[in-house]
Amino acid sequence: MEFPNFMPHLGIAIIFILSQLVSVFVVIPFKEAGFRVFENPENPTNIFQIFLILLIFTVILLLIAKYKENLIRYIILSFFFLTSLTIFQALFYLINKDLSFLFSLIISISMLILFIKYPEWYVIDFFAIFLAGGISAMFAISIAIPYIILLLIILAIYDAISVHKTKHMVRLAETIVTTNLPLLVIFPRKTKYSYLKSKFADKEAVYMGLGDIIIPGILISASYMEKGLFGFVATLAGALLGFFILMKLISKSPQPGLPYLNGGVILAYIIAHFTI
Repeated sequence: MEFPNFMPHLGIAIIFILSQLVSVFVVIPFKEAGFRVFENPENPTNIFQIFLILLIFTVILLLIAKYKENLIRYIILSFFFLTSLTIFQALFYLINKDLSFLFSLIISISMLILFIKYPEWYVIDFFAIFLAGGISAMFAISIAIPYIILLLIILAIYDAISVHKTKHMVRLAETIVTTNLPLLVIFPRKTKYSYLKSKFADKEAVYMGLGDIIIPGILISASYMEKGLFGFVATLAGALLGFFILMKLISKSPQPGLPYLNGGVILAYIIAHFTI
């Protein structure tokens, strides 16, 4: 049975919102506990370090697309495991400091096993909500807001070039789907959909890269710290406006997500900043 046409887009939007709620819930405790990615948020070189990491990660994924080596896939999963270990330790730190590492180790190992043995769409989505939220929060306390905005602009331009000009982002998206890498969120168009049996060209589901949740989420969380609930609602609304414009356009042809998502969240932040 097929879902109504609006359901997959609504499902992805709900996942996006849930991830942002996780982020704003933990961002202030993370800041108080010192879970920063960079020691000095005012250092402008932070954004170049992030961009360099993303470029390296992109090259690794392109190698997967070219050589189809399982070894490279497991390297990616190992990096994902280490990232999840850090994020879940930070999350459990808010509940029990003494047992936070043990809890995070158990969750991260379980997650890794599921990703290897049974990476169904709902498994990936469940963990993605917490991981994306945690990563957004950690970057939000690690970079000053002017540099966050600059980073979002740079990444939006890069995303547009990589989809419309070099087109390597389209190949990366296909690689992520066909190799079952947990770097995206998924919502099916049919009740019997299986991510394990799907092909990218089938269009049986709506996909959204994890970066499209994390990157605008950095400014959403930073705005929450600066402006409170008003800042969160305003920037989230801006991101969702960009999201639904993106979903409308992407039904016709592949589109870069960050120009719309980042553009919406930046515009909303500027409006919120000068409103209060």
